[in-house]
Amino acid sequence: MAMNFKVFDDQLTAANYVADLFRKQMNNNPTSIIATALGNEADAVLAELLADVKKTPVDTSQIHIFDYDKKQAEYLNIGIVESQYHKGGKENIMPLIKEKAKTKQNKGKLTTLFATVTGGGSIGYKDLDQGDENGLRAAREVVILITGHDKADIVRNLYRTEAGGRFEAANLKTHRMVNVVLDKDAAQGLPEDMRKYFYQMYS
Repeated sequence: MAMNFKVFDDQLTAANYVADLFRKQMNNNPTSIIATALGNEADAVLAELLADVKKTPVDTSQIHIFDYDKKQAEYLNIGIVESQYHKGGKENIMPLIKEKAKTKQNKGKLTTLFATVTGGGSIGYKDLDQGDENGLRAAREVVILITGHDKADIVRNLYRTEAGGRFEAANLKTHRMVNVVLDKDAAQGLPEDMRKYFYQMYS
């Protein structure tokens, strides 16, 4: 399994961890192209990200955001240049990136996807294209955030379903770099021994 699970005490701690990854991505690669499809996890992550950026400023002048969560005001508040904020749509993302964000520095590559998984197994939203070459899974790195006791079944399906099955997000098991960030409630969907192992590593 190519997924790296990380289990934290609660939603706030999990969101803070993801926000920290987000800030570090922008800081370490100031020409990053980032896609976000965090669904109902978006508000918690963006609140933590804003707090992080206020404490440790980041040069966002060359960052491009492709946002499927429609959180433009929040990203502009974080410091994303308005012309480099793009609303995600139903079309394939890679042609969109080549049209709107490709530069010599970033080479038109989707750097990171920050997303969640829906009950039906879609990444972010069920109507998004998620193909390997042109969709969201083209990202070099994928960070999935799933929190809440009502999401335990989603985690269970994600963990148990083989790539190529009907649960779309399980295809991420063939991706080279995927981190799945959970709180203890959502992690109830993991087998007990795995849940304890992943919690002890990150507690």
